[in-house]
Amino acid sequence: MQYPVWQLPVNGGLLIALISVIHVFVAQFAVGGGFFLVMAERKGHAEGSNEILQWVKRHSRFFVLLTMVFGGVTGVGIWLIISLVSPAATSQLVHLFLYGWATEWVFFLGEIAALLVYYYTFQRCISGRMNKKDHMTAGWLYALFAFLSLFMINGIIGFMLTPGEWLRTGNFWDGFFNPTFWPALVFRFALCLLLAGLFAMITALRIPNPATREAMVRWSAKWVCLPFVGLLLGAAWYFAALPPSQQAMILRRTEDIRPFALAWPVVTPLLFLGGLAFFVKASGRARAVLAGVVLLLGLAQVGTFEWVRETGRRPWVIHGYMYSNGIRAADVERMQRDGALSLTAWAGTRQVTDANRLDVGRFLWAQQCSSCHGMGNPMLDMVPRAAKRGVAGLEAQLAGQGKLLPYMPPFCGTPAERNALAVYIAHEVERRLAR
Repeated sequence: MQYPVWQLPVNGGLLIALISVIHVFVAQFAVGGGFFLVMAERKGHAEGSNEILQWVKRHSRFFVLLTMVFGGVTGVGIWLIISLVSPAATSQLVHLFLYGWATEWVFFLGEIAALLVYYYTFQRCISGRMNKKDHMTAGWLYALFAFLSLFMINGIIGFMLTPGEWLRTGNFWDGFFNPTFWPALVFRFALCLLLAGLFAMITALRIPNPATREAMVRWSAKWVCLPFVGLLLGAAWYFAALPPSQQAMILRRTEDIRPFALAWPVVTPLLFLGGLAFFVKASGRARAVLAGVVLLLGLAQVGTFEWVRETGRRPWVIHGYMYSNGIRAADVERMQRDGALSLTAWAGTRQVTDANRLDVGRFLWAQQCSSCHGMGNPMLDMVPRAAKRGVAGLEAQLAGQGKLLPYMPPFCGTPAERNALAVYIAHEVERRLAR
């Protein structure tokens, strides 16, 4: 109620999803890739292979550019988009986990410093001017800081889905070590190691020596296949730790969840089989195509999981505390009694009249509906959903939200405001269908 709504021609939730999936894909590679770099370097030293070490050096350059530069930009993009689309929830997370975020930023600074030292001293290590143990120590420090960043962010993200005892105590640690903290950490760390192998297979295909190329492609493929045990166990544990209402939300497979909920159990085994395929000899061109396909499967695996996890929170953005439209559960009764207009400073009016009915409906749409629904654009488009309902049908729909329709927040306002919203939706739908 305290923040105006940033209205866009495209649904804000869709923008958050697109930016977040890309960032998570790269950020989780950044965690697993740290462990991969050091273990690959260790393999090169143990075998006395300059070719392996040169490949790891080239891979580390690619790693720096993708994770630190592109990953950093998309990370800023997430903060920008969530603060504009969902300012109330962002503010809650910042205030509740202020010291958690500060700790994560310290770890991120450690990542940057350690990774830059690791990359820029790699040639010194290869040439013998730097002790290999000292160089690998920088790599291990990066891997440690990256894992600790994952540790911190995992607690905050998990809190939004399963705040657990925090709803009763308001305690930082109850929110951070929430019911899904440990299963999510197991799942995400296994996925991080898997993604490290995916990206490594692509750069390993460019190793000039055929024997070394074959050996490192297969070695990288092991990083794709072996973490699957942790991935599947973590996913099962994660689902079991969800509250029954959220399990039901996922299993219900509403229109927007269904394609992703059905795709994840298909994409996941295909990803495993794609990793196994690299143990079979094939031409360089065939393997390059396969590597691209497997990388896309990895992106699909991350995207489908994150989509199901995010939509599985419904109707909440912070489960049990704040609805997806930014209205707190504690404010619903007051808004239904006194009205959304009277309790929102930027509403522009305090009562519904015949003259301002459409304007009030537009305001209520922006405040209570637009975070999830579009009007003639992707993401739960309201036009086909409301095309044949009429004002009376829409009012009945709004009255049933939160009761007959538990996956949607309750309408927060007086009967007159509910009618104004129904009139606006019917008007907009009719106008768009008439085009």
